[in-house]
Amino acid sequence: MRRASQRSSRGLTWSFSGLFLLLLGCSGAGDPTGTLEVPRWPEGTVLVCAGDPIQVDEVDMIAEALRPLGPKFTQPHLRRLALTNIRLPLAAGRALGGKERRGQALRDAEDSFRSLEEVNHPAGEDPGILIEGAQDALGLPLWVLIQGLGTNAWAGPSELPGQFVLLKLLERDGNERPQREQFTVRVLSFPYVDDPPSLAGEALKSTLEVVDETWEPLVPGFWRYQMGSTGDSTD
Repeated sequence: MRRASQRSSRGLTWSFSGLFLLLLGCSGAGDPTGTLEVPRWPEGTVLVCAGDPIQVDEVDMIAEALRPLGPKFTQPHLRRLALTNIRLPLAAGRALGGKERRGQALRDAEDSFRSLEEVNHPAGEDPGILIEGAQDALGLPLWVLIQGLGTNAWAGPSELPGQFVLLKLLERDGNERPQREQFTVRVLSFPYVDDPPSLAGEALKSTLEVVDETWEPLVPGFWRYQMGSTGDSTD
C-alpha cells in the first residue's frame, strides 16, 4: 500500500514547494534622504517560523487547495489548517535540515526527474513508493500536491515537509466527496531530514515570530505557547 513518486511541472514546488517561492525586492533608489529603511522580512510576510518567512500568498494558495474538504470552512479556519498541517512543519523541516542538505536534496530530485523523462519504465516498475487511499491515508500535504495533477506523468520536484518529492498520479476514482476520493500515486522521495513524518512535532519546538498581528489568532494557542511566539520588534 506504500510505494510512490511524483513529477514536477516545476511550478509545483510547495516552495506546497514552489508552492512556496518568496520574492524579495528592496532598493533605496528614489529616497530623497538616502535613508530608506530596508524591510526586515520580504513583503507580505505574516509569520516567521524558525527563521523562515511565511507569506500570505503562499498560505492562501494552500488554504484554497484545502477548500473542497470543507466548503463551509471560513478563510481563517482554512488558513489555520494550512499553517498547522503544512506551512509550519515545512519551516521546521527547512531549519532542521539546513540549506546545504536541502539544496542537495533538491538537486537530486531534479536530476532524477530528468532521468525519468528520458527512460520509460515498464508498468509496475517505476521507482518510489506506491501509496493508495483517500485524504486521511495520504495526509493533507500530499493530498494538496496531487490535486490538479494529470495521470501517468511524473511531476515535480515539489516540497513536502522535510523532503522533495516526484509524483506520478496513477489513478483517482472521482468520488464526488473529496474526503473520500481514492487515489493511487507513486512517490519518489528525496528527504533532507532524517524523519519527515516527525515535523509536526518539531514545529512545536521551533520559534515563532508574529509579523502581522492579525495572523496571531490563526496559530492555535497551544502552538503559540509551545513555540514561545513573539511580536515583531523594530528595535
